[in-house]
Amino acid sequence: MSPTSPQPTDKLAGTLRHRLLLAIETLRVVDKVMLGKALSLAEQVHSGQTRRPARNVSNPKHASPFIVHPMRVALIILEELELKEPLAVAAALLHDTVEMSAGKVTIGSIEEAFGRPIAMMVSILSMPPLAANASKQERDRILKIYQDRIFNASVETKLVKLADRLDNTREAAELLDKSFQQKMLDEGKSFYLPLAETTDAYLMEELSLALEALEKRIKFG
Repeated sequence: MSPTSPQPTDKLAGTLRHRLLLAIETLRVVDKVMLGKALSLAEQVHSGQTRRPARNVSNPKHASPFIVHPMRVALIILEELELKEPLAVAAALLHDTVEMSAGKVTIGSIEEAFGRPIAMMVSILSMPPLAANASKQERDRILKIYQDRIFNASVETKLVKLADRLDNTREAAELLDKSFQQKMLDEGKSFYLPLAETTDAYLMEELSLALEALEKRIKFG
């Protein structure tokens, strides 16, 4: 399934939310309630946060709301992988909440609200804290720790992380941030594509296509 066509940012989040709610409609009531809570928390944490400016957005204030990203990751799980696994969908929705809540959401609070399995997945998916003035050596060390955790994680956790990276890579081709584009390309080739090759054939194919598109964008503009 290809990523959706660009929409006005005031409609995009609503459209994705509607698709997400439709995609979980066949789940058990208890799972739908839990995922509703996860979506609500993600919307609360990411309220006012935006994605990086894209080429077709002249004013950065009109950049897409950040919540579109976790919703798209959840939809990759539900629609593209056709995986109706509530824990994976919850982790997809919550995967950035700890990092981006300024300490208001912790792994402990997620465990209290959603249970230990989801909290463990979110913990693995959350980048370890790093000082703003950290050296390149320290950044590389933290990244290696993070990637090792992903590599040794459960299949479900790997699927969520690969869906996250797929969405970021698809989006990166349309961004203005050249350094972020190069980061997505380098990490995608060195770590995430090999990980996908041993995890899921569909994600491997889609990530490969997204990386090819990103590389062409970087080379030819």
